[in-house]
Amino acid sequence: MNVYPWPSKLVGDFTMDELVAAIEASESGEYQMNPSVVQSCTREWERRHGLPSAD
Repeated sequence: MNVYPWPSKLVGDFTMDELVAAIEASESGEYQMNPSVVQSCTREWERRHGLPSAD
């Protein structure tokens, strides 16, 4: 497994492409990511698309 590629970035600072890449990489197992980071990426993606959080 690869190491998470954005260790010094806050999720709120991710570009849309980085959010999507992080979510997809986690789902595919390409990167070993902390589940809370994946959840934060998902929530940020939802927020930017005006969707209510699933939590």
